[in-house]
Parts: sequence; C-alpha cells; structure tokens
Amino acid sequence: MASQGGGGCDLGALRLVFFEVFLVHCLYGGNYDKFLVSALGNLCDKGGPYELEDGDFDVRVKSGDIVIDAGAWCGDFGAYAAFKGATTYAFEIAEATFRHLEETAALNAGKILPVRMGLGNSCKEMRVFHTGNHVGDRLVSSSPSSDAGEKVEVTTLDAFVQEKKIKKVDFIKADIEGVERDMLEGAAYVLKTFAPKLAICTYHLPDDPQVLRDRILSANPRYKIVQMRHKLYACVC
Repeated sequence: MASQGGGGCDLGALRLVFFEVFLVHCLYGGNYDKFLVSALGNLCDKGGPYELEDGDFDVRVKSGDIVIDAGAWCGDFGAYAAFKGATTYAFEIAEATFRHLEETAALNAGKILPVRMGLGNSCKEMRVFHTGNHVGDRLVSSSPSSDAGEKVEVTTLDAFVQEKKIKKVDFIKADIEGVERDMLEGAAYVLKTFAPKLAICTYHLPDDPQVLRDRILSANPRYKIVQMRHKLYACVC
C-alpha cells in the first residue's frame, strides 16, 4: 500500500495504515509475537505489521535507530518510528504525497527527514506512474519517447548513505510496488556493513519471496529470514 508513490488518503488506505503500523502498539501493547504477527498478516490480502519478535529474532524499531523508509507515503511509519525514538530517512517519489510527508515531518521535531527520490539498483532519472488515488504509484523507465508521469531521481541506498555520510543503518522498511529487489541490489554495502533489520513486502511479484531472499543472503549470508504471507523479516542474530 504505502509505495514509492501513494498520495490519496482515502478511508481504506487509512485503515490499512492503522492495521500495518499502529494496531499492535495500540491494542496489543507492542507485542510483536510471531504467532500474532502471522495471524494479523493472514487477515488481509496485503499488509500486516512491519515488526516481528521471536526470541533472539528481533525485527523491531528501537530508540536511537536510523531507519530507512522506502515508500514513506504520508509518513505514517516514520511517525511511529519517531514515537519510539528513532530517526527516519523517508523516501517518497510522488510530488503530491511528498507534500503530505513534509507536513508529517514538521510535526515530528527533526525525527523524519523527507527525501524526494526513489531507491533502486542504479542512479538515474525515472518517472512516476500514477494510479487513480495515488496508492500504489510506482517507478517506470524514463525515455525520450515517453513523457508520461512526473520525473524523479533514483539513487541506490549505498550511494545515498555514503553521500550523506550516514554512520549506521538499523532498520529498513520497504513497500515499493515490485522495486524491492532493485532496492536490495543497490543496498549490498549497507546490508553487509550494517546488517540492518529488514521488513520488506513480498506480495507485488510472484517470485518476490525467493528473489528478495536471494538478494539479501548474497549481500550478507549471516541474515536469518522469516517469510510471512505478505512480508519478509530479516535480521542478524
């Protein structure tokens, strides 16, 4: 849902935001037990919580974490991470949505840093393909023969971290309409060096679970991976 685009704030989208980001904290005291997360993930066609805990396997946002939010939408996950004491680099590609993201960032005292760029496997210019209500906007190739969609710069996470001199990355959340595999390919240095916790959507393309798993383990074989119905969770433990 919260993609590299995504501007429409309709009631269905807001329900899904609550379900994915806030429900466990509000109703279950932040208990991201594997059984509960699995049960919640099975309740809907897309979505489920972005955190998971099962003994030593701990994919949760902690105070002091540096979070990468790929597909930040209006900043829902960034606001949740800010509440927990983390700082989020929030990537969003659609101009209209980015304005909402900036408003959310302004309410969170420097804990959300909006970035109007996409994340992929190379640095280039692409275009935004808009859906009707902006939920599910995605990146498409930019070419001289196509002028559809607004232009947006795409970078790799490795290049962004090195350019901004970011000293660590603790958590990566990604829901970017099938571009997750490219994002992971462009984050090989980050995965190997910092071993951040991962919560990555795997429902956009049929082979996402296997392809994303392979990309992660290729970059850092120390990862342990848990695949739920719609999301992949990973950490080094």
